[in-house]
Amino acid sequence: MSTLNHTEEKFSVALESIQSKRRIERVLEAANALLDRYATQRDPEERLKLTFELLRRNFTPEVAIVFGSMALGTDGLVGVAGTEAVPPLPKGGRRGATVFHCKIHGLDGTNGSLTAFYTAPGSMGLTDAEWLAAMRLLVGISGLGVGGQVTCPA
Repeated sequence: MSTLNHTEEKFSVALESIQSKRRIERVLEAANALLDRYATQRDPEERLKLTFELLRRNFTPEVAIVFGSMALGTDGLVGVAGTEAVPPLPKGGRRGATVFHCKIHGLDGTNGSLTAFYTAPGSMGLTDAEWLAAMRLLVGISGLGVGGQVTCPA
């Protein structure tokens, strides 16, 4: 390996590290914004609406949330007792390549789910792994926001 190739490789790794840090900072800013909005809203369904809008605008348009009788971003419900969120099929008939799905368990026994699809790099430039981590963080905040928890596959 020539010195020039080695230097270019080091520069490339450093640049990717800086870009990754910036993408992660944007995710943390979104999480902080969600927490700030939650502070002014006490109703669990309204909090989930805030989550839905944040995710739809910044992370993927292919997102759906079902919680109790509320359904956001769905074109239909499937599953037991209508607790599975299904976003509509996008124009062109292809969903995002990466899938995220969590169950939402509210404090009062109200249940639901969140499902989202993603194709990198998306509007924030996230890799698939970064997007999944961001979704786990934001949906975890949402579970706490409804007074309960979320369960997501690893």
